[in-house]
Amino acid sequence: MAKKITDTNDADVKFGSEALVLCDWIDTTNFVCVGGRGVAKSTVIIARRSLRCVRLMPGAPIAIVADTYTNLVDNIMPAVQNGWRLQGLIEGVHYIKGKRPPEQWVRRCSVIVDDYRHVYSFWNGSVIRLGSLDRASLLAGQSVAHLIFDEAKYASDDRAARVMPILRGDAITYGHCYLYGGVTITTDMPDVTAGEYDWFFRYAAEMDAERIVKTVQAAGELNRLKIKLTKLTQVSKPDVTKIGRIEKRIAYYESGLNKLRKGQTFFMNISSFANIDILTMDYARRLYNGALDLPEFLKSVLGMRPGVRKDARFYVLFGDIHKYTDGTVSGEAAYNSAELRYLDPSSPLDAGMDFGNMMSMVIGQRDGRYYRVHKNLYTLPPEYIPHLGAAFVEFFRPHTCKVLNLFYDRAGNNGQRQGIDYARQIKDAIEYDENGRRTGWTVNLMSRGQAIIEQDAEYHFMYSLMSASNKALPLLKVDAVNCPELVSSVEGTKTIIKYKKDRKVVLKDKRSEKLDIKKLPRLSTNMSDAFKYLMMRKKWRDLVAVKSTGDGSGADAAVEQWLEDKFK
Repeated sequence: MAKKITDTNDADVKFGSEALVLCDWIDTTNFVCVGGRGVAKSTVIIARRSLRCVRLMPGAPIAIVADTYTNLVDNIMPAVQNGWRLQGLIEGVHYIKGKRPPEQWVRRCSVIVDDYRHVYSFWNGSVIRLGSLDRASLLAGQSVAHLIFDEAKYASDDRAARVMPILRGDAITYGHCYLYGGVTITTDMPDVTAGEYDWFFRYAAEMDAERIVKTVQAAGELNRLKIKLTKLTQVSKPDVTKIGRIEKRIAYYESGLNKLRKGQTFFMNISSFANIDILTMDYARRLYNGALDLPEFLKSVLGMRPGVRKDARFYVLFGDIHKYTDGTVSGEAAYNSAELRYLDPSSPLDAGMDFGNMMSMVIGQRDGRYYRVHKNLYTLPPEYIPHLGAAFVEFFRPHTCKVLNLFYDRAGNNGQRQGIDYARQIKDAIEYDENGRRTGWTVNLMSRGQAIIEQDAEYHFMYSLMSASNKALPLLKVDAVNCPELVSSVEGTKTIIKYKKDRKVVLKDKRSEKLDIKKLPRLSTNMSDAFKYLMMRKKWRDLVAVKSTGDGSGADAAVEQWLEDKFK
C-alpha cells in the first residue's frame, strides 16, 4: 500500500495497512470495524479517529467505552496512546491523563470537568472521558460529541442502548464537523451462540455503498494532489503559480469530502491479513498450526461468522450430502410451491410443527427412496398461529392434493378437551381463512396421544437417519435454498453431555431459544425441533428401535461406539 513519492531525503516515506488507508480515506460519521486479530483496531482506528475528533472539534467532549474498565485502562488505552505517539503526540506536552491540566487548557474546554481521574485532557481543550459497561456511573449524565466503543461484542443490545443517549454534545458549536454525533465501533467477530452480541451489524444496512465509492475516489484524488504538491515544493525553484492551483484544488476536495462523509456510515469486516505485512505470515501460521482450533481461527483471524465444530453438533452427521440447491429452476427461493421441481402436487404433504415464542413449521414429502424437506415457515411475535396458517395456505395454493399430515410437539395437545389446544388452532388456521371460509385443505393431526420424545432418543434417531445405515429409513434431502433457517438451526445446534449413572446422555443445548426474537429463526433450536417432529414419526422411530442394543437406551450400537470414542 505504500509508495515512495520522492527521491530526495527530505520527505518521509510512510507505510500503512489497508485498515489505516480505509480509516483515513473513508472516515464517515459512523465507522464500524469488525476485524481479526492484529489489525490494529486500537492503534490505528481508535487512535486516528479519536485524534481527528480532538483536532476537528477543539474543546469538545469525547468518550471511549469498553466492556470493562480494567480492559480499557490496561489494554486498550496503552495501544491508543501508542497510536497517538505514531501521530506525533507526546504525553505531558499534547495531552495529560488522570489529572487536572493547565488552566489555559481548562479554559478552552466547552464543558466543566469536575473529576479528571478518568479523563484524557488535550492542549486545545478537548477531553476524552473513559467509560465501561461494568462502571456505568462514569458516563452517567454526560454529553459527548463522538462516542468510541471498543469490544462491542460483549455489550448486550440493552446495555449498548443505555450508553448511546450520551451522544448529543453541542450541535451549535460542533455540528459543522462530519464527526459530530457519530460513533466509532471496533470489535472482533462475535459468536452469538456463545453469549456474545452482534447489535452493531445493523450499521451495515445503513451503508450507502455508492456514496462510499465516491468518497474513496475523492480521497484518492486528494491523496494524488497532496503527492503532487509535495513534489512541487521540493524542487530547487518551486513554481508558485502551480502550487497555488494545487492548493486550491486540495481545498476543494477537502470541502467536498467533508460533505460526502457527513451523516454517512461505513461498515467493514476485515481479516488479520489486512495487516499481514506487519504481522508476517509466520504469525498466521502459528495461529493456524496449533494456537487456535479451526473454528476459532476462522472467526478470530479470518473474520468469518462462527459455526459450530462438527464434532460438537447435536446433528453431528448432517452435511452437504443431505442438502440440495437445485430445488427451483432459477436457483432462487421459490415464490410458491409450483416452483419446487421435486414436489409432487398430487400427493399429500407432511409437516413438523414446534410451538412457542417462535412458531416453526417444516414441510416435506416422500419421494421414492428419498424424503425431501421442501420448505420451512415461521412466525415471530406479534404474529401468531393464524399468520402461519395463512402463510402456508398462500405458499401451497397451487398444490392440488390439499391434505396435510401434521406432526407436532406433544405440548400442542394441551387444552384439547377445552378445544383451545395449539394443534386445533393451526388446523383451523389452515383449513379456514380469516373470514371463516374453507380453504380446501384437510389437516390430519398425527400426534394425538404422543409421548414426550427425549433428546437423547432424538440424537440416536438422527444419527441413524443421517448415516443412511438403516435401509428401512428414507434418505434425507433438504432444500437448502428454501429452508435456510432449518439448515442454519440444524448446523448450529450444540450438544450437552450429561451422565445418568454410568451412561452418557447426549442432550440438545436449548439456550439459544433465549436469544432476541429477531435471532431465533437461524440461531435457535426452534426450527430443528419442528424438523424433529416431522422425521420422528412413530413408524420410523420403531424402525430404529428394532436395531437397539437392548439396554433400554434406544441407541444404535454404532452410535454408542462413536460416543465412547469421542467422550471417553
